[in-house]
Amino acid sequence: MNDSATVKRPRIALITNHGYAGVEIPVGGAPDTGGQNFYVNSKARALEALGMDVTIFTRGGFPFYGKDKIREGIQRMGDHIRYVYVPGGGSEFIRKEDIAPVLKEEVAWLGSFIEQQAAAEGLPAWQYYECIDTHYWDAAMMGILLVERWQNEEAFRFFNNCLDGKICEELSRFEGENKHKYSLYREAAFHFGLMARAVFDGAVSGDILGKLLPDDTFTEQLRASASTPQSYAMLEADCLLGQALLNHVQVDGLTLPQKASRINRHVWTPHSLGIIKERNYWDKHVEQLRVLKFCERNSHEQMVTHHAPLFCSTSPEIWATLYAYYNQKADVIFDFPPCLDTEIFRPRSHSELTAAYAYLAEKSGLTVHQLKDAKIVFESSRMDKTKRKDILLRAFAKVARETDDAYLFIGGGPDGNPVFKDLKKVRAEYPELEGRAFLLGFMPSYMVGELFSVPDLYVSASEMEGFGMSVSQAASAGVAVISSDLVPFSTQFASEAAVVVPAGDVDAFGLAMLDMLSDDKKRETNAKKLYEIAQELNWVNTSRKFIDWYRRHLDVKPQ
Repeated sequence: MNDSATVKRPRIALITNHGYAGVEIPVGGAPDTGGQNFYVNSKARALEALGMDVTIFTRGGFPFYGKDKIREGIQRMGDHIRYVYVPGGGSEFIRKEDIAPVLKEEVAWLGSFIEQQAAAEGLPAWQYYECIDTHYWDAAMMGILLVERWQNEEAFRFFNNCLDGKICEELSRFEGENKHKYSLYREAAFHFGLMARAVFDGAVSGDILGKLLPDDTFTEQLRASASTPQSYAMLEADCLLGQALLNHVQVDGLTLPQKASRINRHVWTPHSLGIIKERNYWDKHVEQLRVLKFCERNSHEQMVTHHAPLFCSTSPEIWATLYAYYNQKADVIFDFPPCLDTEIFRPRSHSELTAAYAYLAEKSGLTVHQLKDAKIVFESSRMDKTKRKDILLRAFAKVARETDDAYLFIGGGPDGNPVFKDLKKVRAEYPELEGRAFLLGFMPSYMVGELFSVPDLYVSASEMEGFGMSVSQAASAGVAVISSDLVPFSTQFASEAAVVVPAGDVDAFGLAMLDMLSDDKKRETNAKKLYEIAQELNWVNTSRKFIDWYRRHLDVKPQ
């Protein structure tokens, strides 16, 4: 199971668990698949360029999008980047809102996988990767469970060592997987108290305190808890004894909490936060809110922010929420917005866009000559209701009525997607959209960069974005942008360059499109400003700062 290509460089693990994460990303078509996947893959390539060996863990065991082949085993994305497909949850795709019940299954397999790889090099599992960077709340929960798994192992070794190797009946219960089932580290104080009493012939004071405690901490704690009901007095006594021991007893110069702390090399990159999304959806119908499961998601995120030591924010809004709502200190939050691969998303000349124009001509029935002479409006993102592509169709109907040379192309699929079917119905409501607005369906990944360079104007009506990667990609391609006021890239990074309109406002989108399409100078000025902003978002430079930051905070030295 050990992979010889992953031995010599410092290692980092990235976990991105939902959707169709992989070496090839099904652009604009697969559910729960989009900007986050581009982020993770691009970050992995930047980390590789900086000398890291990268493993990306993601859920497997079900077919690749649109194929019969099962997502399983290991797949290479580069000489020092691998995808590992983690089984768990059965053979069907699971949407991110429903994935919580299978996370423990995945972690059981993942923990075993890492432990075997580490053992082959004589390392404890927690040292195999110098950092575990998790993406979205589901992956973060997996990170927490992994850390707890390794902390349980450390607790077992610690107890056995400091109790002079006397495996009392209480400790023997935790051999094998039981140490994880019973949360040995999480309840360390209680179990330590029980084991100490058992090993020292039932004594909870006197000799044991003299041997293991430097002062009368335990007796003071007991005196303070005199109001405890008699039936629970011994339970509390065990907990108090255990806590006192944990605060004072050392193995190899460290207490158990100190040993456990160094195991926690977890960095959470949320991409979005439930409380932010919920605020954006407060005015929606209860049935729409119900399927998004905000209560469950917020509960998970509360747990993550309590246990993860470090965080990455992908937008100022997420940074502010981590700081103000979740009470995290500024120095444990690293600003890591979605950066850009400027070799893929860049301005191109007409001669470089021959294949892209031919593709759009084939999809639309228009000629290449017509397309080159026209104004092209473009949108591409996953086919999801929150992207509000219907707004764009309705708004473009106004454009189609008042202009003759503008065309709208919307990427995303597949044709069988319910949202795609609804969009076809919306388009049919407006006769003026016939021959003017086109649904591209699933777009080939090799042509994505070129297609982002074609349009005169990129539009996004999305109402649920952590950042807005497709908008930033359009900016990097030198294209003017109109977006809703719920796209963080536009509102927080490019407020003076992008045209921002109220989410859900069909008329506002229509008027903004007409204004931008009719004013070449304004469109070119905005595009130039956006391009300059986008160039500051560089993957390699930001990744280098990220590595230095987490190594400093986690006291990690390169392997």
